Amino acid sequence: MSTHRTFFASSWNTPELRSLRKTIWERYKADQRGQVWVAEGVRPDLDPASGADQLEIIDACLDAIEASQEFLLLDTGEYGSYLHFRGTPSESSFLELELFQATLLRKPIKYIYVGSSAEQSNLHALVRSLAPQVLAIKVDSLKEAEEAISAYLDRDAKLPETKHPERLTGSLIQARHEDWANTKLFQEPQFLHGTICGPTTAKTDLDVAEHYLERAAEHTETNRILSRTWIAIRTLMATHYSDTRDPRPLVLWDRALRSWSKAAAWRGLHGHIWLGNVSALGSLSDVRKALKTPMYDPASPGKGDLYDGLASVYYSLSKKCPRRIGSAMLARSAAYVEGGLETRPQEDRGSLLPIRGSINHRRRRFRASARDFGEAYDLAVRGNESSGQIGFLLTELGYAELFLLKPRFARQRINEGLAMMTPVNSSPGFRVRAHRKHAVASLACFDLAQARLSATKAYQIASENQLHDQIDRFVLKLKRTSPD
Repeated sequence: MSTHRTFFASSWNTPELRSLRKTIWERYKADQRGQVWVAEGVRPDLDPASGADQLEIIDACLDAIEASQEFLLLDTGEYGSYLHFRGTPSESSFLELELFQATLLRKPIKYIYVGSSAEQSNLHALVRSLAPQVLAIKVDSLKEAEEAISAYLDRDAKLPETKHPERLTGSLIQARHEDWANTKLFQEPQFLHGTICGPTTAKTDLDVAEHYLERAAEHTETNRILSRTWIAIRTLMATHYSDTRDPRPLVLWDRALRSWSKAAAWRGLHGHIWLGNVSALGSLSDVRKALKTPMYDPASPGKGDLYDGLASVYYSLSKKCPRRIGSAMLARSAAYVEGGLETRPQEDRGSLLPIRGSINHRRRRFRASARDFGEAYDLAVRGNESSGQIGFLLTELGYAELFLLKPRFARQRINEGLAMMTPVNSSPGFRVRAHRKHAVASLACFDLAQARLSATKAYQIASENQLHDQIDRFVLKLKRTSPD
């Protein structure tokens, strides 16, 4: 999809609004002052009136917002068209999901609302909740709205630059964790500040939430996972995890927060304190306390290990933030690793040992790092884990051995591990990591051609699945511009 400067969103529920959207589209679709993406203009087949699938429409819109430079939202007091499942509405509308995407991706947002009725609208409240610093302007009619939109799109001013992600991450984390001497585990930020976000009906339809969680589980693209999980979370807001002890909604909250955490991590949403991975796991720990279930249950490994999850996210944050606080976050990661290791027997240490290996690697304890990965690999083999997991650990072990000055042996190990990892038995994120490590090992073996091939493969998988956390300067510089 080509990049458009502006994504324009508004309700289409009246002839006047449809006419306004068409006018803006026709006026600016080819104008270099402000090319505008409007679903009905760019993709007429996405008009709900033509019977287009709702999720297909929202997928196209969210992808377009990601490709655009800014987001323009017109509020006329309507919340927009709601998504439905078997005739039952969810709590989410198209406008809400578009605003959510723009907020999540930190796009500059211009918000125009019509009259005092819009100022009291549910959409207005959501804007203030999700994007409190939004640039807003009040008008009294659709005619004034058209003039304000045109004046905005006609401007010559440059768009504000997105803050450097490392500085943003650092400032947010530093503001939240002012006292790093406090090492108590599972005291973390809460998802959306732990509050109810957006309008809710009096009763939660749990079937709707479950349906969208199942749709999220069908995808590997992070945009698709997050959008469907967001719909489920909004549906669950009427039965907030902090206000209920009913097992069924709590179990769905558990699934939703695990889904969000995983997708947010691969997407690289580490800078978001209240929409990112840290806060999702912080709320998940509260859900586990309400359910009276452990933070790690060896009998249900698929339900998630919160020691593992929080150790991983703080390890990732330690690489993203300024150095002055990176060591503190690495220590926070290590605290979760050691706390988790104390709770389990030797045979159940496999999920935490690779993180400890990575921490040791960051601390330049290369022999200790190789021992951790070697132990994790041995445990996986003895435990008859999947070939994908064993292959992944083999690539991690090989990478650790690379820093023991064994480049050819290390690359051979990584080759063997990659051969065991397939799209069926291994997640895209782990395969990207393995290809990136293979590229580094190939460079250490003075094999530039193979390094470029591995970096290109890593870039392809990461791009296809929107794993932005795995696309770094190394991959961008080394990959082929036009891969074979």
